[in-house]
Amino acid sequence: MSKPNPVDSEASVQESETLSRRVADDLHERIEQAAKVGEELEHGLHERGEQLTDKSRDLSTNLTQIVRDNPWAVVGGSVALGILIGVLTRRR
Repeated sequence: MSKPNPVDSEASVQESETLSRRVADDLHERIEQAAKVGEELEHGLHERGEQLTDKSRDLSTNLTQIVRDNPWAVVGGSVALGILIGVLTRRR
């Protein structure tokens, strides 16, 4: 049986280290890309959430104003809607 050549072993270790560095660098780059995409998504969702919050406040304000301006029309509409729901549910 022949002895392992120390030069071959050293070259193999260096190749393994080089490959490990390449893999680590590639993984690091991919993680940075994923983090960047995650930050962009977070920013977009936060922005969209603010838009929806503003829109719901506007709708609430508008609805409150309609009810204050036309209370009897709102009461009549509510009664009509209640009757319609009652009729539809009894048919089943």
